[in-house]
Amino acid sequence: MSIIILADDFPPELGGIQTYACELSRALAELGEEVAVVASQQEGAEEVDAQLPFPVLRVSTGGGYPVAAMNLSIGARQMAAQARTPVRCMVATKWAPEGPAAILAFSALRCPMLLIGHGGEFSHTGGSVVKWLVQRVVLRRMSRFLANSHYTAELFAKARVPRDRIGIIYGGVRLEAFDVTQQRAREVRDEMQLGDRPLLLSASRLVTRKGHDTVLRALPAVLERFPDALYLVAGTGPLEDVLRALVDEIGVGESVRFCGRVADEQLPALYAAADIFVMPSRPVRGELAEGLGLAYLEAAAAGTPSIGTNFGGIPDAIADGETGLLVEPDDHEALGQAIVGLLEDDARREEMGQAARQRVREQYTWQRVAERFLEELATLENAGAGAR
Repeated sequence: MSIIILADDFPPELGGIQTYACELSRALAELGEEVAVVASQQEGAEEVDAQLPFPVLRVSTGGGYPVAAMNLSIGARQMAAQARTPVRCMVATKWAPEGPAAILAFSALRCPMLLIGHGGEFSHTGGSVVKWLVQRVVLRRMSRFLANSHYTAELFAKARVPRDRIGIIYGGVRLEAFDVTQQRAREVRDEMQLGDRPLLLSASRLVTRKGHDTVLRALPAVLERFPDALYLVAGTGPLEDVLRALVDEIGVGESVRFCGRVADEQLPALYAAADIFVMPSRPVRGELAEGLGLAYLEAAAAGTPSIGTNFGGIPDAIADGETGLLVEPDDHEALGQAIVGLLEDDARREEMGQAARQRVREQYTWQRVAERFLEELATLENAGAGAR
């Protein structure tokens, strides 16, 4: 039976939800499931779609949520008509416009509808009464809710979703992409003229909630113990000028390097070259929390321990004291102590890196995410719940 996945956010567009939708679809197809994706029209989509092991139907999702929902629903019906087998379920990769699209297509397809939650995007309506009402309908009509972390599962529950309809499938990485040799990690250091300097790495959009400024404020304490330490900032974003000004204000310009956007294929080697991946995310009013934090899992897959915060879904991504460390948000003193502690203990850092990679191998590959998805779907089918 076929699985139809509705994904307004999908490659070649970049982003966590885009990656999630594509990699889950790929992993399901690799497990032998018949998968069909309905996604948004984008420049460069043909090249991306040609490399995927499942068909993708591109539809226009411009013009607002109503138009996007209608076109995605039409696409779902078209994919169902072309499928070799009956439709097993529809998957909304986020609550809107995919959720309403699934509901619109339900009258024709009559199959279970599953909604994936990434970190509270379904709890933000921007004060719009219409959006709130549509959201209520979506949360009532979905057959099952799949969260990417315990944090997201709790947000579903706070949105009045019955707990017995919530499952946790996490997010994943493609482990083979992060299988970097020590020689390659050494080459990256040589190419960047880093030598054996202690290397801290952040890789994300340069936005307030990622906590780059907390790392900068922690850096003087780190440099007191490790004067040659370097903080490498990978990524671009609206906060770059502010962060550069803060570097000058603190006086750590010789110990910080902004390297701009790093291509996806180059990131694994950069993770492997780093001693510690650090991203002390914080709550920011009006913005979503880290539902899980795929960057921590990517660093782990490369064998690098992480330092994050007790916030959002990060405690699911970092096993505190085992694969990395957790500190409180905005506590630069605690962050500095955590960094110094790991840099001082090579054996502990190496042990954490190995444990991190093994944990990803066992729990956070996309194949394991797809297996959990199918287990949740089977639970739904065995219960005879269908769609509401």
